[in-house]
Amino acid sequence: MTNEEQIMLQSIKKLFSEIDKLKSDLALKREELQTMYMEHKGLTKKIETLQKENNCLRNKVNQLKEDYQTMYEHP
Repeated sequence: MTNEEQIMLQSIKKLFSEIDKLKSDLALKREELQTMYMEHKGLTKKIETLQKENNCLRNKVNQLKEDYQTMYEHP
């Protein structure tokens, strides 16, 4: 094997090594992305739940105000 062939072989080995490292990094990033997606999905559900609860509480407050006003006007 000539010197050029050995150098080329070493370069190819380095490229394969870099490709393997990039594949590993990509797999980790995918896992992180999936985790972030699930976290986002959970937080979105919490926000929706809290918004519904907030609307219910606002409605209750408004109803209490109306009840108070009615009681105040007609003792």
